[in-house]
Amino acid sequence: MIERKSLLALNFYKSSPFTGSDGNLRYRIEKIQLPIEGSEDTETKLQATVWPGPYAFAKTEDEKKTTFVAAFSEDGLQDITDWINSQHV
Repeated sequence: MIERKSLLALNFYKSSPFTGSDGNLRYRIEKIQLPIEGSEDTETKLQATVWPGPYAFAKTEDEKKTTFVAAFSEDGLQDITDWINSQHV
């Protein structure tokens, strides 16, 4: 089980993705830009991706990956923490 404090400060995600693992579960968290419906603008979000180990993100087939999008905020990081913890089978 991961804890929110192990996912680093929100500021970190402004410039870099973060990867980690919990048992055989691997995860990656990154900042993404999504289009705002009906506008040419975008909004900043956090995207978490999980997949089974032992391989790295780039070496794992997309079909084995599951993603979750949350707000780019402290609440969003907590939502991601809760979601990653719920992905254990």
